[in-house]
Amino acid sequence: MKRSRSRRNRHLESDSSDDGVTCSSTETDEQCDATYETDLTESEPDDIQTPRKRRRSDDKNHTELEPTLFVEAGELYDDPLDDTGVDLSEIPEDFDKAGGTIVRRERIEIRWKRYCRSKTRLEPKEPKWREPEEALRVASNNDLYRFLGWCLKLERGKNGRRLKGIHKSSSLETDWKNLRGYYQKLTKNKINDEDGSEVRRGMKFLVKEHGLDTQPGKKTPVYIEDITPFNETILSTLEKKFHLGFQRIQVCLFNSLGLFTVHRRNALLSLQFKDLQISLQKDPRGGPPIPLIELTPEGTKKFLGLTKLTTFALPEIVYGPSLALCPHTLLFGILFHAKAFRNPKLTSKAQLRKLFISKGCEQLLVPLDREKADWYIFCKTEVVKGVPTIQRTQSMSKSTMSSMLVTFGEIRGWKGAFHAHQFRYGSGKVINESGWVSKEQHMLIMKHANPRTFLDHYHPLQLDTDTIRIICGLDPDVELMRAVTRQSRWRDTRRPRYLTEQQRAQIEDHPELEESRRNLSKTRAQYEETRQLGLLPRIQQQEKEVKNTRKRLLRALRHQIREDFDEEQAFLDIEAQLAGTAVEEESEDESTSDNMHPLQLRLVQSLLSYPISNSLEDEWNRRDAGAEAVVQYCDVPEGGPLKGRPRRETSKPAASDTPIAKPQATLQVEDGVSACEVVPVSKNGKPLRATKEYIEGSELPEACFQCFANERLPDAVRCRMFHDAGCVTRHFDAIHLNEEPLKCNWCEVTLLHKMAFQRHAIDEHRVRSRWRCLDPANPGKF
Repeated sequence: MKRSRSRRNRHLESDSSDDGVTCSSTETDEQCDATYETDLTESEPDDIQTPRKRRRSDDKNHTELEPTLFVEAGELYDDPLDDTGVDLSEIPEDFDKAGGTIVRRERIEIRWKRYCRSKTRLEPKEPKWREPEEALRVASNNDLYRFLGWCLKLERGKNGRRLKGIHKSSSLETDWKNLRGYYQKLTKNKINDEDGSEVRRGMKFLVKEHGLDTQPGKKTPVYIEDITPFNETILSTLEKKFHLGFQRIQVCLFNSLGLFTVHRRNALLSLQFKDLQISLQKDPRGGPPIPLIELTPEGTKKFLGLTKLTTFALPEIVYGPSLALCPHTLLFGILFHAKAFRNPKLTSKAQLRKLFISKGCEQLLVPLDREKADWYIFCKTEVVKGVPTIQRTQSMSKSTMSSMLVTFGEIRGWKGAFHAHQFRYGSGKVINESGWVSKEQHMLIMKHANPRTFLDHYHPLQLDTDTIRIICGLDPDVELMRAVTRQSRWRDTRRPRYLTEQQRAQIEDHPELEESRRNLSKTRAQYEETRQLGLLPRIQQQEKEVKNTRKRLLRALRHQIREDFDEEQAFLDIEAQLAGTAVEEESEDESTSDNMHPLQLRLVQSLLSYPISNSLEDEWNRRDAGAEAVVQYCDVPEGGPLKGRPRRETSKPAASDTPIAKPQATLQVEDGVSACEVVPVSKNGKPLRATKEYIEGSELPEACFQCFANERLPDAVRCRMFHDAGCVTRHFDAIHLNEEPLKCNWCEVTLLHKMAFQRHAIDEHRVRSRWRCLDPANPGKF
């Protein structure tokens, strides 16, 4: 038996170190190998150990289990122990997998188990279906094919929830991919090509039989021409409100970074302060220093848990696009608002302009505070004890950002649901056709391993090539062709966002909803006759079914109306124009600015401004003023999201200085306890004075004294009028009795415990409380 090569090499190194015998690089491989072509039981004469050497070896073997210090190359160290405590078998197979991949695999496993249970009822004599995992190991191609067909018929999912169903052939292909992964997980083997091709033949039949859509989804791109007015709509609209103005700035910044960095939604939402590097760069043309933002997001797609991080450098462009789209104005505003810089005196962009680069240097780093390195740029905002609070260490969820993009897209008048991946469609296409970016660099920007990925999954399917002019030998009309393929082509602000009362009434006669109501009526009648307690869960489930069916039908009707709007409205417009009865287009509501918060109005005016001179200082001042407006607006409370549909327009009542318990023109607000009505806010402050006089003079006020005295809340919340005094009581018990410390904002008095606060509320402010202390002898315990 011969020694292995590695053993020989190690032996060579040991002999060389002990005896000073080496094999020079000029010697041939045969000469070096011939020295060690010996059996393991043989030894060279030089290797015969003397008794003294043998004793040392024995001593060494005797003590090798003890911690020993070795001295080699002048270093003193201990060999580590194998005490990691984790074996390979203990590491889950889905370790570090993407969340979506794990969810899809778990879903296919659950469906396979459900399929086995259904097969057990259908074929009780077949033993293999009793063990789902064993059934998959021995499953035939026909079993796999029939399982995929069974998935197409599924109507209910987890917890009995109704499934949307499979309507795309790509979805069926995804199920087949996940099933193959589940099979490989159990058997440690892949499905061979022959079996796979046979199952695919059955899948083609299923696609044809069930009429699945074989075309990919529309890849409508968005360009800078779309996002600039889109951000302007986000800043100025009052149809969507937030808890804080900071959230409105976040959406604008997300759109800006998505357009200029072509990053995925997850990568942008995972951005933290530690992923940023701010610096002033020396202008190679000899101009003033240029502010530079560098982004290195870590939340990108990974393979085997690894990815190559790319850094995007975004230098400030003077006289660039609108400030509403400028990432420097928005991001610097957020950083200054968070006081994120390590130098505490650096609080504005105007101060940043005064900094200079030292002689002999090419840049000046502007370090961020290390203690705030884990803060998220797109962080979450929550209401904590009635006060909107920015949770800096918690990232905004993907669903929250997606929902806001869809809402603002509808307000803008866009067709369909706007989503973040459309940035990659448009910007990726622009970069690909620019001529300034190589194919390899384009793959690095898009995070693609193959250039085919962009063509298959990102390139818009509606071509913007002006073939007629090109074939005729003319210059193509690039602007027109780009305009007819982008998102704003289908913009129409008349597109309805809500259903009318007549449209909602149509759903009540829908056969599916009527069937759900009949089933509920039968179960209720059966319970009235038998009084069986086992029927109560079924009644609750069917009540939920009726409610969910109504919501689903309303969503489907709304979607259908929005999809058909373009054609139907075009027909009406043409008829009106041909008949000469067309009405002039309505001008934009000029009274919108009257209802804006003063700081929001200043924000809109600052970010929607245009350069008024060629002076560089004037342009700097304009940009610095925009960043300062962002900082000031971040803390502005907007009153929270509007609930429900907007109220129907009514004639405005005459202005009055006295508060009204149930005002005519009101906005709905939810405080988590009960619905209330809010007095409209005006600039002259009359509602505040009127509400204060009302609270002081009413025997049982229907406004909350604690909310009114909290100046951090928006005026609309401070002046809200509840339905009656009982609603004020429920609001006071649920919100203000749980605050810490217990302090009366009106009287500026701190109370020791809840019972003292209750007594103070009834004696001083005539607000009763229904909360009862469990131990009156020890009220401070509760």
